[in-house]
Amino acid sequence: MHYRRRDVLFRYLPAIGVGLLVACAPGTPTAAPTSAPAPTSSANSAWDRLVAAAQQEGKVVVSGPPAPDARTKLPDAFKQRFNIDVDYLAGNSSQLASRLESERAAGQYTIDVSLGGPDTVYGTFLPNKWLDPLKPVLTLPEVVDPKVWPTGAPWFRDPGGDTSLQIFNSISPIGYINTSLVSPEELRTTDDLLKPQFKGKIASYDPSVNGGGLIFGSVLYVTRGADFAKQVYQGQQVAFTRDYQQIADWVAHGSYAIGFGATPVFMAQYQGAVPFAQLVLSDIKTIVAGGFGIVSLWNQAPHPNAAKVFANWIASREGAAVYGAIDGSAPVRTDVDASAWLDKSLIPAPNGDYFDVYDYKYVVEQRQPIAKFYDGLKNSG
Repeated sequence: MHYRRRDVLFRYLPAIGVGLLVACAPGTPTAAPTSAPAPTSSANSAWDRLVAAAQQEGKVVVSGPPAPDARTKLPDAFKQRFNIDVDYLAGNSSQLASRLESERAAGQYTIDVSLGGPDTVYGTFLPNKWLDPLKPVLTLPEVVDPKVWPTGAPWFRDPGGDTSLQIFNSISPIGYINTSLVSPEELRTTDDLLKPQFKGKIASYDPSVNGGGLIFGSVLYVTRGADFAKQVYQGQQVAFTRDYQQIADWVAHGSYAIGFGATPVFMAQYQGAVPFAQLVLSDIKTIVAGGFGIVSLWNQAPHPNAAKVFANWIASREGAAVYGAIDGSAPVRTDVDASAWLDKSLIPAPNGDYFDVYDYKYVVEQRQPIAKFYDGLKNSG
């Protein structure tokens, strides 16, 4: 087994939270239009006063995914709606945690809202008590309307049910294959991964860190066990990267025939130019994940009113549609049609039975040992 890494890491991390738990996760119907109405309220309402106070603050500081569109389109959409600037911090949640730990130790508080995955939120932000409850802040009628949430209310994933709001839920492919090098008929089950012709022909996003590689690695570990996972990753000499662009390039250019953790966002650039297909294994259950769709509200926020406005907007029909298209994710809300930007095969069916990799208990109690297993496997190769 060998490990390859480029200087530019973590360009995009659609599935930071990983793990594996059999759960019935809310699906996302696709019948409603995406042109969401703007949040509105009557004159002199509490919402109007909140927006006015937010406009006096002038800006909101938001951390989120490093996708290029997120840096521009998300701030532009919010600015257009509320005339409030967005200082956007792009990166992954683990990098953010390191920054915040240093800042907060020095008494500095610089971020208002974060959009991320569950691992760092559950494992660092919540236990460090860095977050304020978000549920009491959600005041727009269209945000708290039970009819637009499959769960009957905004979907909070933390044990207290009031702090970590999940606004996306999409089917997560386990990877992609270059069909000029390998036929889907050759890869029907996990056993097929051990075929001699695939030795040295498999790449993976690093399964020892949060991301798409660990999503598949977790499924494989739980489904087939540690010994089988070792046979695949060590025995087949899997190459690792922490760059989603690189693994897409590897598969598309034929450097590797199979890419665990390659993502739809980065593979889409090769659509129509390179023959590729999703990796589908019949003994792996379909996975759902929330992308950068966990919304958190920071305590001691420098712009508390703007933070509240942003949190309501991102959970609204309009905000979920704008951000869902940027993140390449399906909103949990039932009144947003994700098929406008997402292949219908990646939109969960209502009340579908999936592996829910954003489940709190699994992420906190079981996912980390699996990541450590792969870290040890990688370093022993």
